[in-house]
Formats: sequence, structure tokens, C-alpha cells
Amino acid sequence: MSATAAALAVPVGAVAGLGAGWLSVVLERIERLEAEDREDREARTREVEAAAHMAREAGAAPPPEQPWPEDKYGWTAIERVLCPILGAIGFAAFAAHQPIGSGLLIDLLWVTVFVQIFGFDLKHRLILNRVTYPGVVAALALSFVTPGLTFVHALVGCAVIGVFFLLMNVMTRGGIGLGDAKLGVLIGATCGITLDLDHLGAVYAVIYGIFLGGLVALVLLLLRLRSLKDPIPYGPFLCVGAAVVLFRGL
Repeated sequence: MSATAAALAVPVGAVAGLGAGWLSVVLERIERLEAEDREDREARTREVEAAAHMAREAGAAPPPEQPWPEDKYGWTAIERVLCPILGAIGFAAFAAHQPIGSGLLIDLLWVTVFVQIFGFDLKHRLILNRVTYPGVVAALALSFVTPGLTFVHALVGCAVIGVFFLLMNVMTRGGIGLGDAKLGVLIGATCGITLDLDHLGAVYAVIYGIFLGGLVALVLLLLRLRSLKDPIPYGPFLCVGAAVVLFRGL
């Protein structure tokens, strides 16, 4: 039965992942990301031209122009390929692992949400309030019917993980962004923490995410595919950490 459920879940998960990709494209337009990028690029061009003009008038060489980071918008391989693959894998894994019921349906909802956040942060290095805020509200509401979770546990998870990431934001001077902090609040609500600290699902999710992110960053540095100055989005790794905790059971 598990193998059959997993096989049936693959196309459903692929469609859900494609839907997450479609939502990302829609949110790009709502947030006017491409328009803002174009405006910033034009402003940068004017600044460079003004600096070059001043340098020429002073008889000096113009300052070197730094390349503008190239961002892609609309449907890309992330939305068309990666998100459906992640959705298919996630749905199949959970369907093979759990019996069909409300708990499975709730977990599949979070898999879909995490796929959207994964792809969007990977593409734009950005986690949107339009996703995390409704996600937190939904997680708190669903905590009443989520197996192994209560409203209090979800609320404690929100507070503990949120405070942790806010402190990290201050300590790293913005190296850990507020988007990651808001994602942490969502993970806290979905994975929960008990008052007696007997259950630390949200803490484990963050630890898994940070460890995985650090490992990938180290590999990229060793392969010289990234430098210490290049930002690496941590949202995807936090999403994977949360999915692992949900898969193991709250």
C-alpha cells in the first residue's frame, strides 16, 4: 500500500510543485521585482556615468564598473523543473511514510509551501511576507488538528525560533536576514516546541538547516564556485530541515 500511495503521490506532487512555481511567478509581478531591478540598474548606470564624467574632467581614469548581478524573472528551470521535482519527491516520501489522513494532508500542504519558499529564495535570495505571514496564521490554526502538535506548542515554537533568528540578525549585522527570521517563525509554528522542552522539533529543524547550509557553503568554497563575499540563501536549507522534522514525526 505504501508503494502504491507513493506512486500515486508523484504526479500529484509534481502538479503541486508546478503550482508553487506558478505562485512564485505571480508574486514576482505583484512585488514588481523586475521593475525595481530595472530601476536600480538605471540608477546605478547614471551614478557610474556621473563618476566617469567627473574623473575625466579631473584628468583621472574612470573608476572600474562593477558588473550588475543578473537576475532572471518569469518561468525558469526553477519553476518548470526543480519545483515539480521537489514536490514529487516530497509527496512520494510522505505518502509512503504515513497513512492517508488529516496529518498527511497537512504535511503535504507544508511541503508545497516549503517548495515555493525554496525555489523563490534560491532564485531571488528573498523570502516574501506574503507567504510567511499567512503561513504562520495557517500553521497556528491547523495546530488544533495537527497530530502531535498543539496551539501552545506552535506558539512557543514561533516565539523561540523567532527570537533566535532576530538575535542572529543583529549579531551578523543583517547577514541572517529578516526573511530568514520570519521563515523561522513559520517553522516554529509547523514543528513546535513543548513547554517542558521534551519536544524540540522546531529546534532540530533549524539545526538541520544550518548544518546543511554550512556544509553546502563549504563545498562551494572548496570547489571555488562561491567566495566568502557571495551570499548563500539559507531559506532552502531551513525548508529542508523543517521537512525532515515533519517526516520523522512531531
